[in-house]
Amino acid sequence: MPSDSIRWLVIVNPASGRPDGGAGWRGIERALHEAGLPFDSVHTQHPGHGETLARQAIQDGRRHLLAVGGDGSVNEVVQGVMTAGLSDTCGVTLAVAPTGTGNDWARSLGIGRDPLEITRSLAAGRTLLHDVGAIDFPASGAPRRWFINVAGAGYDAWVTERVPRPVPSAFTYLRIALAGLVRYRAPQFRITADGQRIEGRLLLAFVANGRYCGNRMNVAPTARMDDGLFDLLAVNELSLLQVLPKLAKLYGGRILGDPAVRHFRSAAVRIETEPPVSVQADGQVQGPTPAQFSLRRRALTVVTGPEGPSPAGATARAANGPRSG
Repeated sequence: MPSDSIRWLVIVNPASGRPDGGAGWRGIERALHEAGLPFDSVHTQHPGHGETLARQAIQDGRRHLLAVGGDGSVNEVVQGVMTAGLSDTCGVTLAVAPTGTGNDWARSLGIGRDPLEITRSLAAGRTLLHDVGAIDFPASGAPRRWFINVAGAGYDAWVTERVPRPVPSAFTYLRIALAGLVRYRAPQFRITADGQRIEGRLLLAFVANGRYCGNRMNVAPTARMDDGLFDLLAVNELSLLQVLPKLAKLYGGRILGDPAVRHFRSAAVRIETEPPVSVQADGQVQGPTPAQFSLRRRALTVVTGPEGPSPAGATARAANGPRSG
């Protein structure tokens, strides 16, 4: 049984995923009640509102947050937690009830869409201490941005800028990505990561904390979310005809063996391009290159599913422990 001292704040994005008249959230709400999990809920009213709500919740002493939405909704909550002024954020427990179109971070955690399974995961308290990525934009002066799953520069962000909101279908990203290759012009990249350097025209670069992005694309199959390292993937400039036969590798988690892909693991990455290009993180455009990526190791306690990743070492902690919030 959950501890009475634990009360979840549920931050709901009602615009997430396909229009269902609120049925998705009502199913989760009902399951939370049936599981006897104490909670309060609040709905976001506009883009960015989740960040404000999460920041205020942390400043008010809340320490257990459940994001109901997709990857963008989770990103807003993470931004709020990481900018709330805590000296140590690992005392914050974050969970997700995926109702978005892609739900790639939830996939890496082994969290599905079934409300009963979600509440079982919350009640079971299986967690890991999760790294959180930071992005700084030294040339533009844009504020530091945080991310929990996968960031990308180049074509990935170019596609993200063109995806309509709310996302109309699970295949929208892939459709726009394939159509755009005909006219996209790859920029010149200069990437530095732990003494390694990559220079040349690249289609894109992924800086991955989690494994999936773009709705099931397994871009970083070796990534761990608690090891203090990014998986960096640099993809050579490719035409549409060259990309098509690689899709099976991409979705099947075999892309690292492809000759067009270079892969490094690093705690810090700097990406410069000419001309400057956009950087996305967790499916949201965050700022322009040049961009500096760093990690705050094991910064959040995150609820995982029964088939989710096992923590490295003895880092698992119960979400239903003695902490208040």
